[in-house]
Amino acid sequence: RQQAVYRVIKMIEDKGVHHVITLNPYKLSRIKSNNDLRLISDKADMHLASGAGLQWAARMLKNPIKERVAILSFMMEIIRLAEIKEYSIFLVGGKPETAERAFFNIKKSFPNIRIVGRHGGYFNSDREKSVIEAIRKSEANIVFVGLGFPKEDKWIYRFKSEFKNTVFISVGGSIDTISGEIKKAPPYFMENGLDWFYRIITKPWRIGRLFILAYFFTCVIFKRLFKTK
Repeated sequence: RQQAVYRVIKMIEDKGVHHVITLNPYKLSRIKSNNDLRLISDKADMHLASGAGLQWAARMLKNPIKERVAILSFMMEIIRLAEIKEYSIFLVGGKPETAERAFFNIKKSFPNIRIVGRHGGYFNSDREKSVIEAIRKSEANIVFVGLGFPKEDKWIYRFKSEFKNTVFISVGGSIDTISGEIKKAPPYFMENGLDWFYRIITKPWRIGRLFILAYFFTCVIFKRLFKTK
């Protein structure tokens, strides 16, 4: 996580436009099966293994990663350093009131943080233009985009060429969590990398993701069993 945070700080210092993608087994499976998403992923500047399933898969395939980088803790660490270094942040995601509550909650913990704008994630194509213009005028160093996958990464890829010096980071539902609208998974789930399972059982309509996850884990096991030396 510290290496990932350092790389984001380096991106800001080096200037330019950057796209950071957070990955889990579900996202990776979707990316591998979709040419458009694969192109977006290939063009990204950094990938983070945020899902515990990726850590397990890497270990199974004997190419372990150092650690899982949970999105929320990664995001909060960047906010902490942004306050120290006086970097500016823009929040995009959630309902309008959700983005507002997330803003106030962050300010409670980091009173000197420079949040130069926030906007809900539910907007039509006409409103979208004004959102892009607001972000551009704010000259934010970091833009946290929480529109849900794959919308957030498609959105970043589509508009990043309109910016000069910005790091875009896809953060999924983290803005909702910070606002208090979505509860964090209980400690047991978090400690055992089962926060994804907690989200499914608390949102039954996402049950279809279990089939994609089952396919992912099955592929990893078969690859391990039949991997050529």
